Amino acid sequence: MDPRELRIFSALAVFLTAGLPAAAGAVAFRAQPVLVASIVGEAGQLPGLTDLFFNHFTGTLLGLLVVGLGVTLYAARARLREEDDVIRMTKLLVATCFSALVSVAFLGLFVLAAALPAYAKLMQR
Repeated sequence: MDPRELRIFSALAVFLTAGLPAAAGAVAFRAQPVLVASIVGEAGQLPGLTDLFFNHFTGTLLGLLVVGLGVTLYAARARLREEDDVIRMTKLLVATCFSALVSVAFLGLFVLAAALPAYAKLMQR
C-alpha cells in the first residue's frame, strides 16, 4: 500500500469513527417521539430500560456523543502522530470497531426500550 492510499484509508477511518455515533444519535433523536407516543399515560409502569431512555434521553444521547468524541480524538491522534503504518492502521481499526460497537449497542438498546412497552401492551390482551 503506498502512502497516498494509507492517508486516504486513515482519513476514512477517522471519519467513520466520528460519523457512526453521530448517525446513531441522529436516528435515536428522530425516533424518540415514537417512544414517547407509545408510552403516554403509562409512566409508572415502564420497564427500567424504557424509563432510562424516556426520562434521561438527553443524558444518554450526550453520553453516546461524548464517547464518540473520545474515540474520534483517539483515532485522530493515532492518524497524526503514529510513524509506523502497521501500528497506525491497527489503532484506527480498533477505534472504528469500538465506535461501531458503541453505536450499534446504543441503537439496539433504544429499539429494545421502544419495543418493551408495545410488548407489554400485547401481553395484556
